[in-house]
Amino acid sequence: MQRGIIEYRAESYEEALETFKKVRQQYPSSSIAAFYLGLTYKQVGKYREALSNYRDALTLTPRVNEAYPEIIEMLYNLNELKEAKEWIAEAEKAGVFLANIAFLKGLVLAKEGKNDEAIHAFTKAKTLNKDLTQAVDFQIAMIYAKERKLKQAKDALKALISIDPSSELASFAKEYEASIARVIEAYKAWRFNIGASYQFDDNVVSKPTGTIGIAAVDNISGKRDSAITNTFAVTYSPMMSGQYSFAAQYSIFATNYFHSYAYDTMAHSIAIIPGYNFQNSAISLPLSYSHVWLNEQEYMTITSLKPTLNIQLFNSLIGQFSVGYGKREMLKYTQGADPDEDRDGNLYTTLIGIIYPFKEGKGFFNMRYEYTKDDTQGKNWDSKSDKVSATILYPVMNKLNLSISGDMTVQQFKNIHTISGTGTNGYPSIPTKRRDKLYNANASIVYEILEGLNLNLNYSYTRADSNFAIYDYRKNIYGFGINYEF
Repeated sequence: MQRGIIEYRAESYEEALETFKKVRQQYPSSSIAAFYLGLTYKQVGKYREALSNYRDALTLTPRVNEAYPEIIEMLYNLNELKEAKEWIAEAEKAGVFLANIAFLKGLVLAKEGKNDEAIHAFTKAKTLNKDLTQAVDFQIAMIYAKERKLKQAKDALKALISIDPSSELASFAKEYEASIARVIEAYKAWRFNIGASYQFDDNVVSKPTGTIGIAAVDNISGKRDSAITNTFAVTYSPMMSGQYSFAAQYSIFATNYFHSYAYDTMAHSIAIIPGYNFQNSAISLPLSYSHVWLNEQEYMTITSLKPTLNIQLFNSLIGQFSVGYGKREMLKYTQGADPDEDRDGNLYTTLIGIIYPFKEGKGFFNMRYEYTKDDTQGKNWDSKSDKVSATILYPVMNKLNLSISGDMTVQQFKNIHTISGTGTNGYPSIPTKRRDKLYNANASIVYEILEGLNLNLNYSYTRADSNFAIYDYRKNIYGFGINYEF
């Protein structure tokens, strides 16, 4: 034992390990030998073996009280918090090393996300031992920073620095306090986004790929057209303390064609997004309302609520789950319109997806599956659809990003279409249920010209493959524009 202790203090851990192993083999009931072997295993990085020996040091007779903080710290680092709390309770009951145990208790509670209890434990630790004040204030500052209580975090770091400005911890705290000050100064609760772009659409009217027997459609010319698209958005997102989050946004989107005025669109949207952040997940409740105009006439409104859960699965992979409800109302009423074509209705959605960030969060890959039930008043539009989509954002180089996305939707309509069976105007010759397959592909390049000012180049392709010829078409859109965020 004496030789092993001398070797341990001389930091000859490999030699000490062999010595203490022999002692334990010869005296397996020695709690002191177990404790020193645990310390040595810790130094050589064999933490599971260290844990086993710490347990022996605390259960054999005589109990080695010094093993309490060691085993708790080891379990904390291995993220085995349940057992760590059991040994904390044992140490408190034994009344040993109360200040250190309170500090370790604060660490465990903070890792569990029990921040108020953690602060209480940390405060107790520095009350019991003033030498822990700096370390305690630093841990409390970390909790405040995690809760986005940045002013309180800044104040706690200032208090830490004032205790001993020359200490290593104070030096680190100065840098962290300066970083928090920069975050507070740079944070903008209000953000504005303005964009303008030119686009060329080779099938503005979604002209069918084949002849459908309607001269006005079959002989249509000028289906190609250019347009100017303008966007504006204002977002309010205050810096909230604690676990809560909130954002509100108002946006305008308008497309004006050079010749196809009947397809000019404008949409006003309002969204309110409250949320709550857990330790490894976050839930949000987006509530949105959109009002759409077509050719300067009211066309449609959509109101939706879509509770969404994002959860850390493992490493940096994020799982996404949501359910939603939407209410759609068509406002453009034509006298004598077919009630079976009424698209007013309720939308029910379910979504599951994954998000994988990479390149230090500058890029990501996202894949989703979404199921939608469209319960319309008109029987011709009552449908169910399955949609699979994928998006990748890849930072090619500094200030240059490439985005590629694609999706496929299989939409099956519930009822036999009331106009089918005529065999004219693009409808089947026998009564038939409509089935559509929609394919979309998009690619865009974004280059940051100046801070907040981006140049966008984009292309999109749409293929609607329908068993109703009137709904079967192809479309290509090319565009470029600028976007400024401030």
